[in-house]
Amino acid sequence: MLRLKILEADEKKGVYKILVEDEEDLWALRNILREGDLVEAVTTREVKPGEGGESRRFPMVLRVRVKDVEFQPFTDRLRIRGVVVEGPDKFGVVGKHHTLSIKPGDTVVFVEKELDDFSRRFIETYSRKRRILVVALDYDEVCISLVSEQGVKAVREYYTNLPGKDAVEEYEESVRRMVEQVVEEVVEYSRSLRVDGVIVGSPGFLKDEVVARLKSRGLDKPLFADSVSYGGCKGVDEILRRGGEKNVVRELNITAAVKYFEEFKETVTRDPEQVAYGLENVAKAVEPNAVRVLLVSSRLLWSGGEGVDPNAVVLEAFKKRAEVYIVPPDSNIAPELEGFGGIVALLRFRLPLG
Repeated sequence: MLRLKILEADEKKGVYKILVEDEEDLWALRNILREGDLVEAVTTREVKPGEGGESRRFPMVLRVRVKDVEFQPFTDRLRIRGVVVEGPDKFGVVGKHHTLSIKPGDTVVFVEKELDDFSRRFIETYSRKRRILVVALDYDEVCISLVSEQGVKAVREYYTNLPGKDAVEEYEESVRRMVEQVVEEVVEYSRSLRVDGVIVGSPGFLKDEVVARLKSRGLDKPLFADSVSYGGCKGVDEILRRGGEKNVVRELNITAAVKYFEEFKETVTRDPEQVAYGLENVAKAVEPNAVRVLLVSSRLLWSGGEGVDPNAVVLEAFKKRAEVYIVPPDSNIAPELEGFGGIVALLRFRLPLG
């Protein structure tokens, strides 16, 4: 799932310091921001320093009481509009309106934030990090690392010691054995470390051979191939610097959401009482704990809906341990999902909803 990188948290004081790493984090923030929240961030503001002086834009840290939040899909900006409640005295900005423009790489601080139940469950769910096995190899080195909540740990690292290429048959046989050894190790570590997915990176085609062999071995984990300049732990670092593990986590969620949406479409024609769609019907299904899987469009959450509160429906689904997937606008299934009212559910038992 998505993850929020919480640098500091003091629940008693309501202080949460969050590093925004990418657009998905901006989207997650949008889901926990509420009108009236106090938010602090580094920003710039145009100020006229003195009478007759020219206006200039100065960097400063401002604390704003939120009035409105806007996030446009496919952009890398979250606009938080509000009134300044704290800032540098010399600029006289307190009491004036200001917009914080938050982008990836920025740090946002919630101050005196009382987390409602929805925000608390949202943070608890999306701050969890998947366990990803990252493998980088070339003809000289192999490195297998585990990426988890505790960081990055190399669990296996070694030189291949392949013979020279002059003895062609011996060299090719040694490469084959090396690939087979890597496959065996990946299968074993995937099971023993209970990973959620595997990335295999290499220069050239070695990664494709390893992935193909892993598939033929029936490894029941999502597999992803990536190109790197080097094998060994240097290659693992390269994958992580590019955010490879976050792409895998996102892909894992999208893959799961697509799988469940296909199941929904097949079930809605075959056994319509085993599914629900549209906000009102899904809300009715959530109430008796009938929802097993819920897919909701982020657009529906942003809009707030009419009548039934979508956030309340999602929160109730969380409480009742349904699997919940929030589908971003750039997902392939987003347009079809919107056609079903932006929210669909697979049910635990048949429920006639009319």
